[in-house]
Amino acid sequence: MPQRSPLDLPEGDPFGPHNLPYGVFTAPHAPHLRKIGVRYGNHVLDVGAAAAATASPHAEPLGADTLNPLMAAGRPVWQAVRAEVLDWLTDPAHRSTIEPLLHPLPTVALHLPFEVADYADFYASEHHATNTGRIFRPDGEALTPNWKHMPIGYHGRAGTILVSGTPIVRPQGQHLPPADTSAPHASSPTPVFGPSLRLDFEAEVAFVVGAPSTVNTPVPLSGFHDHVFGVCLLNDWSARDIQAWEYRPLGPFLGKSFATSLAAWVTPLDALTAART
Repeated sequence: MPQRSPLDLPEGDPFGPHNLPYGVFTAPHAPHLRKIGVRYGNHVLDVGAAAAATASPHAEPLGADTLNPLMAAGRPVWQAVRAEVLDWLTDPAHRSTIEPLLHPLPTVALHLPFEVADYADFYASEHHATNTGRIFRPDGEALTPNWKHMPIGYHGRAGTILVSGTPIVRPQGQHLPPADTSAPHASSPTPVFGPSLRLDFEAEVAFVVGAPSTVNTPVPLSGFHDHVFGVCLLNDWSARDIQAWEYRPLGPFLGKSFATSLAAWVTPLDALTAART
């Protein structure tokens, strides 16, 4: 019985031609050589090698060791590259060239797909904001008065973003002992120092900004597609006991900045166009 080609995916595969997320990987024979890849089924296409083999005009950004050059190239390049990748994977004329450049997913190591220069964490879900407010303000209003009127957010620590799967070390910091946690507004609470006893996670969606904006020049809503490269899943780890002690009055600091797990795959915005409302 002939072996199935990795280019022939079963119907309904979630990583078929409609998806094509980008990532950065290393192959077992070259563990120090990071390459841009696109997931297709249960394989990873080395798009830098594919670009070189097909004399692609986008060989330079696709041959980088991070997604940053491609992300900075802008929407026309993103669309052209996506069309190229789709053609490589679906046109039978490319099969003999592309098939050897597909690596089985279990054999590669995945890395942080891009270098994070800065990020903001937005309090975008009313359900989440309400639940968190009940934790920190059990005797007050769950939602702060400004939540319904403006996007509440804070800056995070870019250097602590890790690729998904990286082990997380329970952070240490100041927090109130359990007997005092229920009364954080006591006149003179005495904190203790030690590992967080209330480590929590927040499953979120990250919007990855590619093309930069100009300082002092606002980006209109119509410019969304010109700047946002794609989306990926994110786990915003939270040390709730440390956060509860430090967040008044300025917001999260050590309780939120010790680690943030980012998915290894970035789904291009164009893959979600049909689902946008």
